[in-house]
Amino acid sequence: MNLPRYVIQKQHESESFAILLYKLRNVGIFRNLTENDFGIDFEIETVRNGQVTGKYLKVQVKSSKNITTRKSDNVPTVSNIKQSTLCYWAELSFNTNVLVFLVDIKTENIYLTNPIFWQATALVDKSDSTKTIQSSD
Repeated sequence: MNLPRYVIQKQHESESFAILLYKLRNVGIFRNLTENDFGIDFEIETVRNGQVTGKYLKVQVKSSKNITTRKSDNVPTVSNIKQSTLCYWAELSFNTNVLVFLVDIKTENIYLTNPIFWQATALVDKSDSTKTIQSSD
């Protein structure tokens, strides 16, 4: 009998979400948006002094067991970002901040980008080539 396989990508996704939710549990309210995922995994609304602030951001999570860092400055990067995803992030950024979290499953370190708008718009070139984004310094 052939049963579905638990592919490594889904395993990494589950592990990275667990790490993120645990480490950022005091930031605020996490709303899972993975059911119809088009480039955003969570919405996070901040809570300050027990009060829901109404301030939120959208988050895409990328994970790896071996984070790639750029050799020139040791900044973590994420490769293979589709042009359509960059365009989507840029469009969403008109209404709210969009960040990309890079989770190192092995070390459980979390890296994040600055709001992704400027990086995304600079990389959009209407080609079929994927792009690489970087975490903030």
